[in-house]
Amino acid sequence: MVSLLLLIGLLFSSSAFSADTGLMCAIDMGSNNFRLIVGEMKGGKYVQHHFTKDKLGVGDDMSETGVISPPKLKQIHETLKKYLDVCDSKGIPSQMAVATAAFREAKNKGEVAKIAESLNLPLGIASEERESQLAYLVSTLGKPNLAVIDNGSRSIELVTYSSSGYQWDVFNLGYQIAFQQFFEPARTFAEAHDGYRKELARYLSSAGFMKNRDGYMGVEMEDVARYLLAQDRVDGVLISLDMVSRKIATLRAMSEVEFSQLKRAKDIDQILPRLVVLEQTLITFGYREIQVFERELGVGLIVEKGLNY
Repeated sequence: MVSLLLLIGLLFSSSAFSADTGLMCAIDMGSNNFRLIVGEMKGGKYVQHHFTKDKLGVGDDMSETGVISPPKLKQIHETLKKYLDVCDSKGIPSQMAVATAAFREAKNKGEVAKIAESLNLPLGIASEERESQLAYLVSTLGKPNLAVIDNGSRSIELVTYSSSGYQWDVFNLGYQIAFQQFFEPARTFAEAHDGYRKELARYLSSAGFMKNRDGYMGVEMEDVARYLLAQDRVDGVLISLDMVSRKIATLRAMSEVEFSQLKRAKDIDQILPRLVVLEQTLITFGYREIQVFERELGVGLIVEKGLNY
């Protein structure tokens, strides 16, 4: 509680946004993907210098047994070692990692902590609250009174921040879970859309704190932005509710054959559930658009360091 109150005070102090961090290595250990991020806070802005992404699928590995398997633990060790070698080669002593939903759910998460310790890598296995706070920092760089969504593979975080502190909610209905539960068995997009939308409503109805903010911002929504805009670079773009609704209307009109073919498209499992989430949150929270950033959760560690420097 003390550290949280300290962070709140720093966010609202006039000097909080001016601290430069120098180059830092942040490792984002997601439930599906690992990312190595080399970046810094400079002049109140986030500047990224290097990015590497690897699909490890830890969430799938532990979903049936609740335990991360020995082969997966070995892969985690190898990946972290590879990332740290990059950081060392660049002469960056500031190195840290954050692990998300699959790791806090795993019965043997202590084994992952031991791997990080053996590599002298500071690791935090984020609680739901901690993950939400980092997601807020990623997209806003600490600016208050914004609404933020982080749509990961296993969990969805909703979070806002004001002088009274953070308000947040997390539910395990991320894109990978949603695709398996609603889209894979569906004959048409309309069937999947109706089922997922109904399930989302159960969670979104209790997140009224997301309404009436100065803006709506998205983390891990870049794949949807690329799909809608047909362009590679989407950092900072605005996606309107009208644009999303038109695309969903087109998808709902698909035949069973067309939808079956669509489900085989590359990365479509990441796109379709997020598209539905995007439409429903925009409608439920009363926003006409969302701003999307190509920044990963690990960036929040760098932003936080700048605020506390």
